[in-house]
This record gives sequence, structure tokens and C-alpha cells, in this order.
Amino acid sequence: MNNELRKQIGNILSEVLNTALPPGDNPKREEMPSWDSLKHMELILRLEEQFNVRFSIREVAGIKSLHDLVEIIEVKS
Repeated sequence: MNNELRKQIGNILSEVLNTALPPGDNPKREEMPSWDSLKHMELILRLEEQFNVRFSIREVAGIKSLHDLVEIIEVKS
């Protein structure tokens, strides 16, 4: 996993959710009450813009953690 990419995505995630990420290498959506469906879509749009990628509906629905985001963007970039 690309650590620089993970850091960038983690910073965006933290910014969109307006909260610090919980400890650990892979914060999960279920562990973060602020990561609701509206914030999820805001995050997706922000990442698409930042990394010039497009997520499919299936990808958006399957994202459950920071690790998921990093994996998808690594493949698309």
C-alpha cells in the first residue's frame, strides 16, 4: 500500500468528517458515527475531484474503510 496516498486520503477523510481518525491503520466506516451516507457521498466527490478518478456505484457501495479507498484509488491512478 502506498503510504503517501494513504496519508493524503486519510487527511481528506478527516477533513470531510471534521474529526480525527481513530487510532489504527484502517479506520472503518462503522467505527465512525460521523461517516454517514451524506458524508460518504461528499467524500467520494472530493476524492474523485482530487485524484481525477470516477467511482462506480458498486465501488461506492462497497467502501467500508480507509483501506478500501486507498486500494480503489491505487488501481485507478
